Amino acid sequence: MQYNLALVADNFSSTYTIFGILMGLPWFFSLLTDIPVGALADRFGRKRTIILGLIGLGISGLLLYISHDIFWLFWVLSIFGIFEGFLTVAGMASVIAASRDGEEHRFIGFYEGTSEMGYVTGSLAAGAILVWVSWQSPFLIFSGFCFLAALLAWRFVPNDKGLQEPFEQAVGLVYTKDRIYFAEIREFFSVGKIAYIVGFFTILNGMWYEFLWAMEPVLIAENGVSPFFGGLALSFFMITLALFDYPIGAWMDKTQHRFFSIVIGLFIGAAGIAVFALAGSVITILLVAIVTGVGMSFFDVGLDGLFDTFSNHHRRGYMTGVWQAAEDVGFIIGPVIGGVLADIFGLRGSFVVFGALFFISSLWVFYEKSTIKKYENIAHIAEGVKF
Repeated sequence: MQYNLALVADNFSSTYTIFGILMGLPWFFSLLTDIPVGALADRFGRKRTIILGLIGLGISGLLLYISHDIFWLFWVLSIFGIFEGFLTVAGMASVIAASRDGEEHRFIGFYEGTSEMGYVTGSLAAGAILVWVSWQSPFLIFSGFCFLAALLAWRFVPNDKGLQEPFEQAVGLVYTKDRIYFAEIREFFSVGKIAYIVGFFTILNGMWYEFLWAMEPVLIAENGVSPFFGGLALSFFMITLALFDYPIGAWMDKTQHRFFSIVIGLFIGAAGIAVFALAGSVITILLVAIVTGVGMSFFDVGLDGLFDTFSNHHRRGYMTGVWQAAEDVGFIIGPVIGGVLADIFGLRGSFVVFGALFFISSLWVFYEKSTIKKYENIAHIAEGVKF
């Protein structure tokens, strides 16, 4: 769906900047819902929130299937963003709640890996469908899978423990009693400096991903390359993430080398996004996608592990809502900056400049090395490992 959306939005947009704003739009509305949805999932029930999100996404897919202009896309993507927040926040909260002490990285790594498999099959299928069928079809297929997933969630996702409140009552209490925006943000940043570090790099991570997912299909199309190979490149990138997230998570549970993992991932990600635009052949594009995927896997698992550790003694729904909101901020900013850069420097130039900005921003991790290392020590002490 994402690959197809980029092509449709580009077709409806008169400039790259308008295109970037349109691609960031669903994540803006997802951002508005992420924080309250974290608390809503605690009251209404994570399982029921997941199912509600999937049904809403299914309806959004049907509406995208009949999209015909930029104004239609605007309001449909707004709806999509709201229900995307329902699914991702409640889903991540469920996984984190189930993780065992000392095995956080395995749980997070497996969750991320299985999620990324959807991008692997989705981008590959979208490229093939766009070659042999029509541009509307991926939206319809996406909708069908969402409705199917809602049925599977109803049947197989375990019920939450404790009494679950009715939806209307849960929504009312989230705003009147929990004072949720203030309460969640206050709890997240009460941890101290590490919360700011994780928040910043989560935003940066979201910028990187959504820039790539928004701009790559357009770059491929404007270079005259078949969308099949564009989808294949994104598929190679995501399958590398899917294959490496779990073993890297297991390795990090043993070594706790989070600083090293984050640094190597940031540098490879910065180089990969810049080199991608300079690649002159399909083979080179695919190789760059694979190498970049390995690097970003190191970064993702290291960053997610930091969050899991410092959120251990806080309300999971609250912490996850703010964390997901930070990623959505990156999802909003990434394509918008990409569109502006493309209008100024050209489409290829935007990739190079974005990579440079990513590299400069990532230097902060060296400045905060001691803080990250301190949390490596905390994790070791918790597991009874001697230094």
